Amino acid sequence: MGIHTADAIVLRRYPYRETSVLVTCLTDRFGKIKGLVKGLRVPVSRHRSAMEPLTLNRLVFYDTRSSSLHLISQCDLLEAFPSIQRELEVARVAASCIEVVDAVLEPEEPQADIFRLTRDTLNRLAGSVPSLPSVWIHFVVRLLRLVGFHPQLDECTGCSRQPTRRGFWSVGQGGVVCEACLHHDPSAEPIEGDWVDELVGCGESDGPVWTLQHGPMLVRRLNEFLSWRVERPLKTIRSAR
Repeated sequence: MGIHTADAIVLRRYPYRETSVLVTCLTDRFGKIKGLVKGLRVPVSRHRSAMEPLTLNRLVFYDTRSSSLHLISQCDLLEAFPSIQRELEVARVAASCIEVVDAVLEPEEPQADIFRLTRDTLNRLAGSVPSLPSVWIHFVVRLLRLVGFHPQLDECTGCSRQPTRRGFWSVGQGGVVCEACLHHDPSAEPIEGDWVDELVGCGESDGPVWTLQHGPMLVRRLNEFLSWRVERPLKTIRSAR
């Protein structure tokens, strides 16, 4: 039985029996893990301030080896991001971000870049931002790129060629299709304007792009793509609108 220490962002939390909770966390060293915290719900618990969703904690946990459920023996609150909870729309965007993380990540795979992206996004949301949709768009696009889950935008999903024109947007094909491959998805929509270029730019940028001309369109397209790629429904899928 190994013992580990890690910084962790709590993604989900469930009550377990009378006094304990089950949590899903994104850690800086071990990726997404699930853990059991005993005694967290008793009045005298020293863990009372920790392990709420959207908080950053330092964990000490045991690797049981016989189960994917780890025993968390210590959890110290590092950052609660209280200002996120004061604004309903900010809280909704933050909740959407961590739900998408939970939905697209496989457990027990180290994802240091994704941990930093999520932590930095929560820090950004805890401050003053000129555009919440821009924060969400940047986070989702960067996350999808890091997990190799992003829509294919620079070439046709059917023939891998670059469309001679703007092409068509196909959720069912996972990105752009050319006219010759339109038979794969006759319902694909013609791409109008330069929103694809903006989406590519968001993925390449180190931070949110505040001057987006097609923000609502990008939110809609990403929501469509997530609904197609993620196997379970996302409760917060409309939160960034």
